[in-house]
Amino acid sequence: MNIQANGEEKISVTLTKSDMTDFDITYDELDYSNIETRRVIWTILDEVKKTLGKPVNIDNRLLIQVSPADDGGCRLDFTQLPELCDSKRRRLIMKKDSEPVLYRAFDDNAFIDCMNYIKRSEKPVKSYRLFAYEDDYYAVFYPKAHSTECLLFSLSEFGSAFVSAKRDIANLYEYGKQLSQ
Repeated sequence: MNIQANGEEKISVTLTKSDMTDFDITYDELDYSNIETRRVIWTILDEVKKTLGKPVNIDNRLLIQVSPADDGGCRLDFTQLPELCDSKRRRLIMKKDSEPVLYRAFDDNAFIDCMNYIKRSEKPVKSYRLFAYEDDYYAVFYPKAHSTECLLFSLSEFGSAFVSAKRDIANLYEYGKQLSQ
């Protein structure tokens, strides 16, 4: 577990795959309405207090942003939000990044056309990786928040695309040949 203070109101915590195993939780299972997620969050906040020597003020609003990591871990960003006058609205807020989109090209030309489209468009993706696997071309896209549907629609012109959990694309990461961008 790596804990960093990014100013007075923001703390970043990076969990490795091993940390996630120790907490007995996966990125897909992280949901603040789940009691196990809350247990993990409170444990992490206790570690933050021990490491940084100051507690996170949970009496005010706290935004928790969670992003998946390539190694099976995740990154949690805790941001202290301004206090509201309405005391009934004090609660923790948790926001997850969009799930990755797996794309398989119809053929070689469609793959090239798709990559040209992605490069010249108003990038609806934060990042992507390209692969060759079993005579087909694939891409794993990490969409920006709220742009998944638009991305899926655009990609359908060049091949098949669907939202995929990280565990579903693990085979591609392990056995596919990564291509340069």
